[in-house]
Amino acid sequence: MSVMPDRMEVIRGVFERSPVALTLADLDREDAPLLLANDRFARLTGYGASEMIGKNCRFLQRPGENEQACADVRGAMESFREVQVVFRNYRKNGEQFDNLLFLHPIDGPNGARYMLGSQFELVPQRPGAMQGAATHHVAGLSDDLARLTRLSEQLHAERRRHMAAAAASLVATWMRNRRI
Repeated sequence: MSVMPDRMEVIRGVFERSPVALTLADLDREDAPLLLANDRFARLTGYGASEMIGKNCRFLQRPGENEQACADVRGAMESFREVQVVFRNYRKNGEQFDNLLFLHPIDGPNGARYMLGSQFELVPQRPGAMQGAATHHVAGLSDDLARLTRLSEQLHAERRRHMAAAAASLVATWMRNRRI
């Protein structure tokens, strides 16, 4: 995992405070395994963290289903872009549910690439109710993305400060040694 451990704890805190089901996958590792999944995602799927972390979310699917959604997700991961799809997924107890999935690419330190996933169970309701719930979900996701963007900006600023301090130290050392 290329995210610094202390930064991962900050991200984990954001995840746990989120009102929506969230996951974070590492696109630089084979099969894009999950690095994080919050409690809301665990409640949605019925799986515990130890059963999910290190695995691709494909474990929620059945073979032969979701072919177009899978193709859309693969394309988004390859081109590092956002996508929204609906998957037919299955909880740990075998119960099927329709999962509205929003994927958003996240740039990490040192060129690392992650994909933030936000999941929302689509439940048949009266007309218009689903749209309101989805709108609420998107608003919550937007808040979470804004927090993650601020964190990313802080990481980049901190990295620049460290690089500037290292350069200044290097120049100072060079200048001291040059006088000798």
